[in-house]
Amino acid sequence: MTDDTSAETSTGRNARLSDEALETSRLLVVLLHAAYAIRRTDDEEAGDAARNGTGASGPASPVLSSHAARAAIHIYQYRERTVGQLASGLGISYGWASRVVEELEAADYVIRERDSDDRRVVRLRLNPAKLKDVERAFEWHGRAVEDALDPLSESEREAVRAFLRRLTELLRRDQGERP
Repeated sequence: MTDDTSAETSTGRNARLSDEALETSRLLVVLLHAAYAIRRTDDEEAGDAARNGTGASGPASPVLSSHAARAAIHIYQYRERTVGQLASGLGISYGWASRVVEELEAADYVIRERDSDDRRVVRLRLNPAKLKDVERAFEWHGRAVEDALDPLSESEREAVRAFLRRLTELLRRDQGERP
């Protein structure tokens, strides 16, 4: 009888992950949740408070769930997606992708259009009016990444990039998506 901590997987690795791998995985999940949360800027929040205080009309922009923000960023990166492509690209089910698209559509982030060649195909693209919101999320992330990398040496920065490239390759391979 073998002990669970020494059982090997089909790749020849121990079934139990190292503490370092578990901590890194946990940190990546927290990072992804933080990265995909499209936050409203202080200026927007101050403007909403002023509008609400003065009684001016205009509802506040909805805050997207992290899933919807991630989907919006994915559509931004590829310019156009079908629901199936979105599901595959995000590694989620078609049904879950449909719910996320409904959230994006309700928040006016996404526009659905029928394919001119095949009416069964529905294409998704970002609403041009919301493009700045998604771009602002990228800028915010870029500044945070720059600040995090700043104290590192060039070789340490390259190690971070190499780790992220390799992790992305492995995750895409595991979900059957080509890089």
